[in-house]
Amino acid sequence: MISSLDCVVCLQRQCLEAARFASSDPEVQRKILEETMRTYLELGLTTSPPVAGSIVHRNVRKITGNADPYYQEKKRFNRLALERWDVFKKWIRDSSDPFETTIRLAIAGNSIDFALEDISEERVTRMINQATTQRLVGDLNALRKAFEESPSILYLTDNAGEIVYDKLLVELLISPEFRRNVTVVTRGAPIINDALLEDAREVGLTDIVPVITNGGDGLGTIFDLTSDEFKERFTSADLVVAKGLANLESLWRTPPEFTPKKIAFLFKAKCRFIAEAVGAETGDLCVQIR
Repeated sequence: MISSLDCVVCLQRQCLEAARFASSDPEVQRKILEETMRTYLELGLTTSPPVAGSIVHRNVRKITGNADPYYQEKKRFNRLALERWDVFKKWIRDSSDPFETTIRLAIAGNSIDFALEDISEERVTRMINQATTQRLVGDLNALRKAFEESPSILYLTDNAGEIVYDKLLVELLISPEFRRNVTVVTRGAPIINDALLEDAREVGLTDIVPVITNGGDGLGTIFDLTSDEFKERFTSADLVVAKGLANLESLWRTPPEFTPKKIAFLFKAKCRFIAEAVGAETGDLCVQIR
């Protein structure tokens, strides 16, 4: 996907917030904003949001000297989600449709995104509590069929904290109901609050399935930044499950040499630009299969 005018403003806000996480020096924050604006002017709106975002967030880390500005926030939201693990499992057990409830929780976890404004424990808790009643746009029967027809699944995670909700779905996919071979993928290096291999270990994903990194420090899946191992697994998997907006934006049109057999996007439509692109409303839980 190419950028919209809204993406420019959003990215400037993201970088200012990241600068404030990384440094209390107003001069450093000003320098980061100037660099962000200069970068976007050079790239133009034909550049996808994940590519542009990867470049400017790399500049944030370079200018501040802070390799992982959101480190403590990632730990905090992993912990917050893990504290409610038994609650989520009970919701699934008691549900009239455990499959749908698991999908809804996995997508609702996509709310934990520091690219957004006003991410707090209270707001995230409220959005998760609404997961079972919130509007869902997409065909869950088609998603179930995709799972049933795909012996090997490559699961691309998005954010820390959210990765706990991903674990609920991964557990279902490897359970006797589906018996799928699942490999989970995290980012290869820090960017915003995206999940890393360390987060997968922390929440226990590495105890139940193989977990690899994509080898890169980009938002979403930018093939120029990913490892050969990741590219091979991506093209050979029967199904790729791609979580979050950055994966949606970067994989909406894949290069011919990296076109997967089938891809299922699970995400929350967190902005008007994305909602309009997929025929949803802002805030909807979304499933798109291609």
